[in-house]
Amino acid sequence: MIKSMMVTGVVLMMLVVAGCGTGPDAPTGLTVTSTSPITLSWTAVSGATSYTVYRGTTSGGLATKTLLASDITVTTYTDTLASAGTAYYYQVTAVSSDGVSSPSNEVNAVSQSQSGGLFNLQGSKNGSQITLIWNTVGSAASYNVYRGTTSSLITNKTKVANVVAVTSPTTIFTDGSGFTSGVTYFYQVTSVDSSGTEQSQASNEVSVLF
Repeated sequence: MIKSMMVTGVVLMMLVVAGCGTGPDAPTGLTVTSTSPITLSWTAVSGATSYTVYRGTTSGGLATKTLLASDITVTTYTDTLASAGTAYYYQVTAVSSDGVSSPSNEVNAVSQSQSGGLFNLQGSKNGSQITLIWNTVGSAASYNVYRGTTSSLITNKTKVANVVAVTSPTTIFTDGSGFTSGVTYFYQVTSVDSSGTEQSQASNEVSVLF
């Protein structure tokens, strides 16, 4: 009888231990599928009900990152808050009724977003000049204007001007030098805060044939 009770107790203990969740497996296969804007993808974890994305600006463990997004129920995430030209480091955890997983592998990317945001940048040739016009961004102290001769990410263009912000609904800039007839010029704009830091993702790209 005593032996039977001991066996029963051991079985019950095993069942209790088996029922104590230790969290789901860590997500695997975290990759960057786009940098315009930064988009992440990872492999689904069995039993996971959601995922949490962490982001930092230096490489390291989860302690070096801050929570970026939680309650994600798909295996992709687009970082719409990333600043153009900044390097970011990401990790993901899985969440289930048993708890939270250990973090995924770390990936890094530099945002090259050309989504445009609120700018709606437009350009046109006017005589010997090129005129740009875009929607004014309320928090901007000024704007950086970038130009290139091939369609490219903003990091491959050259800054040609810093334009002081205005209070009107739209901002206009006239680029009047350095052109070659028959060449197409490509432009993008970023907003800059009062400390001189670029605060926005790059605008949409416009092209103007000179």
